[in-house]
Amino acid sequence: MAKLTDLTDSDVAQIGKALGDPNRLEIYTQIAQCDELWCGDMCAKHTISAPTLSHHLKVLTDLGLIASRKEGLNVYYRVIPEKFAAYLKYLVSIGPKSPR
Repeated sequence: MAKLTDLTDSDVAQIGKALGDPNRLEIYTQIAQCDELWCGDMCAKHTISAPTLSHHLKVLTDLGLIASRKEGLNVYYRVIPEKFAAYLKYLVSIGPKSPR
């Protein structure tokens, strides 16, 4: 069984594509700077429409970069640090090796 932190080439490409979108990167960064972020706060800080924000959040959620929880009518988002760490580890593993 694969661990949460085991990423395939396809996983890494999809994460890179997702975070390559400036709006998604900004949304991810905003969530990462908090323990948890209420969706209403994100709507207030972005010029994109609520449906577009919702789409970006779904993409990040589907990739396992963020998770959400509902409290009444409110939705709160948090990052999944292990997934982002696995992404960075993968990128470092394919980078140039340091000369000895």
